Amino acid sequence: KQWYQRRVRGNTGDQIRATEFQTWAISSPQTSIAPARLHNSCIAVGKACYDRAIIGHISTTFATFMLAECEEQQLWAIDLKIQYTDTAALANVLQYVTGGRFNTATGLFKIPEYSVLPEMSSRFKSPKERQPPPYRFAVLSPRLFHSNLSLVHYSVFFQMCRAHHIGYDLREREGAIFTLIDSYRRELLGMAVVEPDLVKALKTFQRNLNTVHQEISSANMPGKNNFLALASEVGRIIEGLNTGIEATPEEKGKEEKK
Repeated sequence: KQWYQRRVRGNTGDQIRATEFQTWAISSPQTSIAPARLHNSCIAVGKACYDRAIIGHISTTFATFMLAECEEQQLWAIDLKIQYTDTAALANVLQYVTGGRFNTATGLFKIPEYSVLPEMSSRFKSPKERQPPPYRFAVLSPRLFHSNLSLVHYSVFFQMCRAHHIGYDLREREGAIFTLIDSYRRELLGMAVVEPDLVKALKTFQRNLNTVHQEISSANMPGKNNFLALASEVGRIIEGLNTGIEATPEEKGKEEKK
């Protein structure tokens, strides 16, 4: 058991589905179930794979729901991918850029402590160092698709992003990063957004999708894409979080008991 605990790596996330059977993004770290319980389940899956001579990168999909009969939260492992996934790759890029690490045992994404010296607001006052929040939330999508992206050169694309303040802040260690997947067709794109809180990360992710779509599309040429469906689903999640509908299953269970 200790061997697996020392080597559990990667990240956890809640799936964001643009359609019923297609997952286009995840919000990370996950908030659907107690992190320790999910961590222990991952160790159990890893041990079962190791006992069957399966070694390497493994991605597991879980489903969680409340069982009405006993009012207990259930956790089922429903899918297994024995490969290094594009989502895992994008999560590693995010960790490299921020210097942070996903801790699957605690369910937190923590960046190293550092101080930021703000710009001078007055020549009579010395700026004071401040400590940015140590934890981050991220929204990761390695599978963005828009046919109109093939009409835009990467240099023009990034100029457009800068004009709309879409980018990554090295001082604050927050913002958006892109991964360029296909340099020939240029229809595919990966995007990761990292912010100090989950709602802000989702809002930034949705804003970036809508902005890019509006800039590269027109009424006569909307293009084939998953930007709009994904932005709509993210908007639904944000609305639910703001109104308290998207409470975790454990919180829902506690409320029902009360």
